[in-house]
Amino acid sequence: MTFAIKPFAACLGAEIIGIDLAEPLPADDFARVHRAHLDHLIIVFRNQSLTPEQQIAFSRRFGPLDRHPSDQASLDGHPEILVVSTRKENGKYIGLPDAGPKWHSDLSYVKTPALGSMLYALEVPDHGGNTGFANMYDAYETLPGDLRAALDGRRAIFLPGRAQKGGADFKIGFSAEQKERVPPVAHPVFRTHPETRRKSVFANPQHTIGIEGMAESESEPLLQRLFEHCAQPRFTYRHKWRPGDMVFWDNRCALHIADLSRIGDPAYRRHMHRTTIMGDVPF
Repeated sequence: MTFAIKPFAACLGAEIIGIDLAEPLPADDFARVHRAHLDHLIIVFRNQSLTPEQQIAFSRRFGPLDRHPSDQASLDGHPEILVVSTRKENGKYIGLPDAGPKWHSDLSYVKTPALGSMLYALEVPDHGGNTGFANMYDAYETLPGDLRAALDGRRAIFLPGRAQKGGADFKIGFSAEQKERVPPVAHPVFRTHPETRRKSVFANPQHTIGIEGMAESESEPLLQRLFEHCAQPRFTYRHKWRPGDMVFWDNRCALHIADLSRIGDPAYRRHMHRTTIMGDVPF
């Protein structure tokens, strides 16, 4: 198969042109796609037409699939797919309408955080609803020396935003039973990518609640400095969605954030399917 890899002008991201993900990829072509994902952190496939089964099959080429704790938002008959949607049925959202209001890495709050996530756009609004991505390799490599020294070797405490007090501004929180499934867990503030061996910032504003062994009065200013550093525009790319987009990002070295500014607008319709590939224990 002949296809092209076109890097974006931003510090991360590339479009892969000429692949139909509904068809199985030969091993050599899959190896190129895998390499592009490692090199660019985010890869974008435009103009796809995928059934849930086809999205699941492509996702599984990268590893076993994980499931989101919000199982009420999974696609009927396909628990591997999380529905990210503003659609309602009988007055209730059929999925998560407000996933990702702060910078975060998906499932960073479980013992084995996600390798990556694939988000497939079925319906998008004419404006709004974009997704921001940030390069945490670059953020780590440009950290001020004193901040790096203060956090190097430290472990952060992670908890899902939906399980925190106030739900981290989410419209839909976790039930008591769902919270029990995801107790706080500790991971390195800076992690080493298991494939590239590069270091990146892993702590994030949505799911990091403190530093292990450090008082809140000491950890909070450090985390705020870290998060402000990571969110600088020079590290980011904003993806404007089109119907048929499949975007695959590396949760081990990139953060992302959703533009939720139009949530609550009756004219705002955004409907997507997400699969998440299981990763490994950060080190």
